[in-house]
Amino acid sequence: MNYSSKLLCALLSFGAFTAVVRSAPVLIVTEAMSSSGTGGTADWFELTNMSGSAIDVTGFKVDDASNAFATSLSLLGVTSIAAGESVIFIEGDSTTIASFRSFWGGVGSVQVGSYSGGGIGLSSGSDAVNVFDSVGTFITGASFGAATEGRSFYYNGGAFTGNTTVLTEVSANGVAGAFVSANVLGNIGSPGAIPEPSTYAALFGAGVLGFALFRRRRVAA
Repeated sequence: MNYSSKLLCALLSFGAFTAVVRSAPVLIVTEAMSSSGTGGTADWFELTNMSGSAIDVTGFKVDDASNAFATSLSLLGVTSIAAGESVIFIEGDSTTIASFRSFWGGVGSVQVGSYSGGGIGLSSGSDAVNVFDSVGTFITGASFGAATEGRSFYYNGGAFTGNTTVLTEVSANGVAGAFVSANVLGNIGSPGAIPEPSTYAALFGAGVLGFALFRRRRVAA
């Protein structure tokens, strides 16, 4: 998702940028697909490390809108998220991951993990992704409304309340770095990315590395 310089300038102009940075968690749910369509992928979401150092996510778990650690499922296959890195977690197993990579194309360098078990399924009507650490501390979450089939929701700089935000933007081809999947079903999204280096460095120098996301550049390699 490419967060435009216009949005960044607007936040700076109105003095909101600093306030948002202070309230945002270091891990953010930056994308979610709850309705890939018949013949598409399983539900998936993207988690981005907004901090300046790697974060160990060993033992982390996920739940949907029920937001309960007791019923959450283990996030497998990814143990560390580098500074500025975005990773994907998909409902399923190693076979599901392979299918996801083939379906999208251009995500060969992206870490893709999984989760599986009963009680979690991202509803196309509306739902949420809530992430906990290994001892049950709530880390971050994002809710979203009714899905547009085949298009992901993505984070576009919204405010946080208690480490939770709302994903309101729907992916469109060519907008914010979104692209059409390699599969003929033609899902639209932008799974996995690394922030634009120049912006990343500039924001780090300004002490607000966390919102490098506003200038993230999605690349369909």
